[in-house]
This record gives sequence, C-alpha cells and structure tokens, in this order.
Amino acid sequence: MSVKWRLNVLMAERYLKNKDLTEATGMHPVTISKLKNSQEMPERLERATLEKLCAALNCQPGDLMLWEPDLKTVETSDSTHQQSKNKHQGASPSELRRGLSTEKPPQTSTSETTVEYQK
Repeated sequence: MSVKWRLNVLMAERYLKNKDLTEATGMHPVTISKLKNSQEMPERLERATLEKLCAALNCQPGDLMLWEPDLKTVETSDSTHQQSKNKHQGASPSELRRGLSTEKPPQTSTSETTVEYQK
C-alpha cells in the first residue's frame, strides 16, 4: 500500500511557489521544499504542520494524500475476495450475516459416539 503525497500538485494547481507557501504557513523554506519534493507521504507529519498546510492551501487533509494500492496488494485482495465468494456461494443471507458456513460438519458414526458404562 502506498500513500502518495500531493503537496506539489496542489501548489501547482494554485500557482504557488515555495516562497509563497513559506510566507503563508510561517514554516521554514527548507521544510516546505522537503515536503513539496516528497512523492510519498512523510513518515512523520505533525498535526500543526498539516493544519498550516490546509489553511494556506484552503484544502482538506485528504486533498494532500492519495492512496494507491500496490499491484501485489490488489492481486492478493482479488484472490482473497474470490475465495470468500466461492466459500459463501449458495448460502442464505441470514447465514452470511451470522457467518455460518453452508458446509455440513462431517457425520460421525454411532459407534464412535457410544459410551458404555460398566458397573
């Protein structure tokens, strides 16, 4: 899973330069440059930093981020979904809600379950 950082895109859409964002946020120019040039979401992003960026760009935090699934994640998810779909095929809606399987448990013979008591 990969969360893309879109600060450079939002700045370009608003025709903002690093200097403009530095003045609007009060953040250090090097910080703005590092955030702008990052393609992945920063590992550590303080709430105050996010609030300053959103206020200066007049945007929501989600506008700065974009989730893109990795190809491996998509393939795994698809196969898991297909297995789950096959497992529950033919089950009634109430069985699916309760999470019950439509498969019947294996039958045991009476000789296996008979217990004899001796006096």
